[in-house]
Amino acid sequence: MSVGRAIVLLVRKGKGMGTRNLTKVVMNGDIVVAQYGQWDGYPSGQGLTGFFFVKEEQNVWDLEMGLQRVYYPDEAERRAMAKPFEDGHDEGWMTFESGKAYGEKYPSLTRDTGTEILYVIAQSTDLVPLFLDIEFENDELFCEGVYEVNLDNKTYTSKYNGIIVTLTFDEVREIGVEGYLKRFGYDNESIEAVIHSLSKTA
Repeated sequence: MSVGRAIVLLVRKGKGMGTRNLTKVVMNGDIVVAQYGQWDGYPSGQGLTGFFFVKEEQNVWDLEMGLQRVYYPDEAERRAMAKPFEDGHDEGWMTFESGKAYGEKYPSLTRDTGTEILYVIAQSTDLVPLFLDIEFENDELFCEGVYEVNLDNKTYTSKYNGIIVTLTFDEVREIGVEGYLKRFGYDNESIEAVIHSLSKTA
């Protein structure tokens, strides 16, 4: 298992920290992905998922190819896609089980996917429906982390807790977990804990 996929599993396993976040992809001057995420929006969570995605050059190539399969259904179409899974106590609601089934069928439209949307698009073989939640980045109260892959200038930018870190793809491929997390003020003990968690899932 790659380290990047291990990070994804860690984020999913520890999906209890409601740290809302946004994953962005910029291509040809446009924001083509603006994925809202509900969980683990700190650098050692969603940030590392994106970090390790960019580390693999093939991932970036696959992402560029996968973006050709992305489309943006309107609200009516999104409602129609969700309708078969709505079995909650109120209209438009889903139970835990049906919500999980919806996420499995449409991982690109669920809040649980987070930065893993990069893998979803890169590994896609069919059309990938997306909702562009561009304005969420401007929500100073609720948007706690933003992770952007810019395919134009080949950079990975992480924004968290007032800190903005921009690394070229080459720089991402040169540094490790420690080099990335220290830019956000993580101490050695915290970094060692992250690396230890990774070693147990890799």
